[in-house]
Amino acid sequence: MIISCPDCKTRYRIKDVAPGRSDTRLLCPNYKFHFTLIAPQNEGQPPIIHACAKVLVVDDAHFFREMLVDLLMPLNLNMSLAATAAEAREQLRQQPYDLIVLDLNLPDMNGLELIAEIRANNQLNKTRILAMSGVYRREADGMGAIRAGADSFLTKSFRPEELRDKVKKLLL
Repeated sequence: MIISCPDCKTRYRIKDVAPGRSDTRLLCPNYKFHFTLIAPQNEGQPPIIHACAKVLVVDDAHFFREMLVDLLMPLNLNMSLAATAAEAREQLRQQPYDLIVLDLNLPDMNGLELIAEIRANNQLNKTRILAMSGVYRREADGMGAIRAGADSFLTKSFRPEELRDKVKKLLL
């Protein structure tokens, strides 16, 4: 059976997927794009290819980026990482994302400024943004992020299910 990556359209030959088998998560080696192959319900039907939502995590703390990836893994997301606003800008130029999880305290730029820059860009302004901060914790700080253009705000002292719920709502 031949399938195509839903992102880059590269074609791959795989073994037939039998009905009733569990879903299989695949990784396109060309673009590191994850997608799920859903097994057919009946004999003779092709499997369904489901593309995962693309999420860009922007945080200068390596540990926190990795923790977010681990916490969001059950949601079957296609995750990319950036440590600075400059890295985030470069990745946003290369491909579109469905959601950006953005730390407001970056070493090279204030996260509020990056949000405003994203919202001013016609190609990116529909991208959902979840702003996060460990420094700004008051309700007024969260409202500042919303006023800047973020779709939601979460302090870094969150419960894992709270993060997953916000991400799910933003991706609906």
